[in-house]
Order: sequence, then structure tokens, then C-alpha cells
Amino acid sequence: MSLALDITVFDSAKLVIKGTYKLFSYDIQMDALSNATSSFTIDKNTNITTGDYVAVRPNNSTTLMYYGQIITVDVDDSSNLMTLSANYIWNLLNGDIIVGSKSGNSYEAHILKLINNYINSNAGTNILNKGLTNSTNTAFQVTSSDGISTSNFIDYLVRGFKLHNTVFEVTGIGQGTSENGVPFYYPKIDFHQVKDTWNFKNDVYDFNNWVVSDSRNLRNYNNELWIVDQAGTNMESPTVLSRYWLTKDGSISKSLTDNVAKPTQVQVYLFDKTATDNPTYDSIAQSNLSANAYSHSIQFSAQIGNNFLPLEKVKLGLQSNIYYDNTHYKSVLTAYSIDSSSEVVNLTFGNLRFGRNDLFSTTN
Repeated sequence: MSLALDITVFDSAKLVIKGTYKLFSYDIQMDALSNATSSFTIDKNTNITTGDYVAVRPNNSTTLMYYGQIITVDVDDSSNLMTLSANYIWNLLNGDIIVGSKSGNSYEAHILKLINNYINSNAGTNILNKGLTNSTNTAFQVTSSDGISTSNFIDYLVRGFKLHNTVFEVTGIGQGTSENGVPFYYPKIDFHQVKDTWNFKNDVYDFNNWVVSDSRNLRNYNNELWIVDQAGTNMESPTVLSRYWLTKDGSISKSLTDNVAKPTQVQVYLFDKTATDNPTYDSIAQSNLSANAYSHSIQFSAQIGNNFLPLEKVKLGLQSNIYYDNTHYKSVLTAYSIDSSSEVVNLTFGNLRFGRNDLFSTTN
């Protein structure tokens, strides 16, 4: 039997509770790499409109499973039901920001400053201004090859997830009081690096429907990097300033070892020796070889209520050691979904890679 869930709807302007309703069906999509849409079906209610916020919990529980904003309302008059489509709360950041070179000791504080600047024109009423915190601090460096440029804010957060495993998590519901004494409610949001780790094996009975895609033995990715002096003029004998290799376990090596898949596939980075703000060779290698894309994808489903993975541990960014047919994959949970038609949570993992430097350009 699937989870019995309730949905609470909050007015988009006043943040007061419009009501709490039983969910007849639901499809919750959580994805750290895209702005996924979830859907919820309830009794018809003309008081609910697009822009309202929704919080989803199990019946008689304070555990928050989802918090988002309604983007569409579809009413079925024949059944007196309505389906609400919603995006996760970071949808409020689905606009542009300015991007330039920047470094510091806290990527998380950097993001909070960008959010405060993004909502500056309506900070007094913006829901993101109510309960935004960061509980970790991660050193970072952004090097923009385009000087000052622009990026979609959610895309920028996705880059941060790939580099730093940082997530935008709603940890609870906060309460305030308006000037006229009426209570209002807002999401408590913590932006942090996920450090929890969990182990999985494909011989566990409660883990099913495994799909593993491993590109390490395919020739569709670069695993050798040449950092080349861009002032060179001889294409047959370029001036290679440094070489790096990506090993099979995802680490970066300055030497060609048995742990590097062969034959290698070369990527070239043109280095401007006359520039004054160049990144280090190590950071160039880290960003170009290890942070561009995941090299494996693992999907499987877990029975809800199993003894090996508590549902409260299923959170984006969960670091994982996955053992599949005697192969070890260091992974991170990039997406998961739960729907009312089944009794499982569907999990998607990608390759776990960290890097300090983000080499940003409008073409990548």
C-alpha cells in the first residue's frame, strides 16, 4: 500500500493556510539536476490558485516530504477533482543572475548573498527572505572566461551541486505573525553540503529493478587533459604546459597509471600565460576532467518501509557506496520519486565528484 499523504496549501501573498487536504493521488519528483514538476490530486477547491505554496506530509506526521509552488491547476468537473502541478521551491529562482570570477571560504554564504540580491526589490514580502540559512561552509572558486556574464540561477545551483554536493533543502515550516496578529507560515530553507553516506548492494531483496550505465569503458568521454600554451603556433608540436589523467575511480592523476582507461581520449585547454587571474593547473584539471559530467548512472527502486534504507534518509546529495555485481561505485543521489501507484521510492544515482573551481563560460 502506498503512503497516505496530506497536502497543506498556503496563500501566495499572505502565507496563511488555505487548508489541508487528503491526496487521492500524487507523483513527487525530486531532482538536483533539473527543475522537475510534481503533481497532486485533491477534491475540487476554487480557493486554490496558481502561485500558492504547498507542503506535503504523511498523515498524522510532521515529517515534510515536499514543499513547492503551484504552477498549474487542472479541474475535472465530472469527478469534482483537481490536479495541482508544482515545482520545488527553488523555482522562485528561475531567472537570471550576474556571474563573474569569485572565490571564498563559503560557497553556501555566496549563494545566500546571491539570493538576497535576487529578491532585493521585494525582500519584505518574498518567502525566501523568511527562513534562509546555511549550516556548512565550503571553499569555492568561480573563474569566468567571459568576464561578467549571466546565468539562470537554477542552472548555477546545479553547477554547485555537481562541484560541491550542495543542496537547497526545506527543513521545516516556520511561523510568524503579521501586523494585525494573523499567523503566517514559511519554509525553513537550509543551503548546505550533504555529507551523509549510505551503503547499497544489489543482492538486497528490497532493492529491485536495477539499471546500471557505466561509461568508463566507452570512448565517449575525455580522460586525458593537455594544458597548452595558447600562444603556440605549431599545431604539430604544441607547447604542452601540463598533462593530467582521469582514473577509473574518478580521481585526477598527474601520471599515466594502470588505473587510467586506455586508449585515452584527449581534451585540450588553451592557457593564456599573459593573463593575471589564471586558475591553477590543478583546478583546471579538476574542473575539466572530473566535474563536467557523471560517468555512471544507477537506478533502482526500494520498498518503502524496508529495513535497509529509512525513508527519512532519502535526500538529494546522499553520498553512497554502491556495490553492484562486485563493482564498487562511489555515487551521489541526484534524483528520486514517489508516487501513489506503487509502494516504492525510485532512486537515481550519479558519479560522485567534487571540485573547488568552477570554470564558467556561457558555452558550458
